[in-house]
Amino acid sequence: MLHSWVGMTNNRKANLPFSFSDRGDLWAAGSTATPAAMTEPHHGGGIAQGLIAGTLVATEMGWQPVEDLRNGDRVVTFDNGMCPVKAVRISTLWSAEVNAPRSVWPLLVPKKALGNRTEMRLLPEQYVLIESDEAEALHGDPFLLVSASVLDGYKGITRVPPQREMIVVALEFDRDEVVYANGTTLVHCPKAQQAMVSTAEDLMNSGHSALYQRLTDVQGRHLVETMHQGLVS
Repeated sequence: MLHSWVGMTNNRKANLPFSFSDRGDLWAAGSTATPAAMTEPHHGGGIAQGLIAGTLVATEMGWQPVEDLRNGDRVVTFDNGMCPVKAVRISTLWSAEVNAPRSVWPLLVPKKALGNRTEMRLLPEQYVLIESDEAEALHGDPFLLVSASVLDGYKGITRVPPQREMIVVALEFDRDEVVYANGTTLVHCPKAQQAMVSTAEDLMNSGHSALYQRLTDVQGRHLVETMHQGLVS
């Protein structure tokens, strides 16, 4: 069980490897259109993907804020037990609320909505692993990856305006992994895309090597709607 691996948070202080010196507004003043970057799929590096600082991740040292993790730290994964982190990539999103398209607003996840012990926030392009009978009925697999964006409205999950500064952390392992966040919320940490498709053969095979099926947003919304109907029926 997860709780036999992790205990109380061990709050290690660390100097974060980023600088605010060159920060600029992600969206130009007065912009009303969604930036082009937001309309394209992102794999292992979208600007609306990653874990927001403050998210607690299950490690061999207990629950750790994701921004405190370092290369080599061992994290509890859903499929492979304790795995060392290969890379920790920290970036800062800087935005004036009035300029940020709603499509990139983070989602506020109420306590217990996704198995989380405490309220948490997810970026819209962060994929989460969900388990449901509806997933198996629709797609033949009870475990499926959906983007957090499609969960808007499910179990009280809702969009909230972004903070002016958001520190975002991407964890990378030797392979795709799913890790525990704030309890039993399962978040996807993809292997770096450049490593996955270093050759033409890798490019052809990369779509078949994933642990879990990743739904499109259209498929994800349909699944979540079906799950919601199951809750209220």
